[in-house]
Amino acid sequence: MTLRQTITASLVAITALIYGFLIEPQWVEVTKHPRDIGLDGGEITIAQLSDLHTSSFGRAEKNTLTALREVRPDVILITGDAIDERGSLPAFNSFLKQLPSAVKIATLGNWEYWAEVDLEKLRDVYRENSVTLLVNDCMTVSAKGAVINVIGLDDYTAGRPDLSLAFSRCQTGHKTVIATHSPGLFDKAPPAHTESISLVLAGHTHGGQLAFGKHALYTPRGSGSFVAGWYETKWGDLYVSRGVGTSVLPLRLGARPEIAVFEIN
Repeated sequence: MTLRQTITASLVAITALIYGFLIEPQWVEVTKHPRDIGLDGGEITIAQLSDLHTSSFGRAEKNTLTALREVRPDVILITGDAIDERGSLPAFNSFLKQLPSAVKIATLGNWEYWAEVDLEKLRDVYRENSVTLLVNDCMTVSAKGAVINVIGLDDYTAGRPDLSLAFSRCQTGHKTVIATHSPGLFDKAPPAHTESISLVLAGHTHGGQLAFGKHALYTPRGSGSFVAGWYETKWGDLYVSRGVGTSVLPLRLGARPEIAVFEIN
């Protein structure tokens, strides 16, 4: 390699690192997904926030809130790994207080378990901010003339998801959206009760953080065969969000942070 080629390669590498550490992790993208699931009437807009990994109230959090206010969703789903350190609850509380008005629902991720977060204190913070934490539980949501069930499953990587228990807590006769954290569960054959499942939402993978489309250099344990975007599974149509925050390294390259918005009718 000539000196000129070496200098060029070095500049490209430095530019990529600057972009990956300083620009892309803050560059929150809103992706929109219209879905006809056969509701009897009306429509519901769901905004999915996954993998916030909130440790402070920084640019990514501010950009996320700005984007949410523009979307004006009916439902905000926080699908796990909201924090990954016990000391992050105050910063996360500040973030929750600034969420726009909506029905707010959360599930647990692997890091809430691995970091030994006090789950009762986390539940209290959610409750204080009108967020319902669902752990193998179900909530019926009404908005703009439409009614759906939202199931929040425990995390597949670190918890104990129980679909049968969750379904037993649902009102019958409504279409169902499943929200959970780790998508590896959906590589497995589903149990019963899948006939009313219209949409499945997960996160956990961060889109790989370093990725080329759906090809990631690495995805964490519990990701299964999934990286990001839409997949057909035996459970139903699955969407895996790239999430908002970062884990291990504050780096994203080819996997912009994402708020996934589902316009359901």
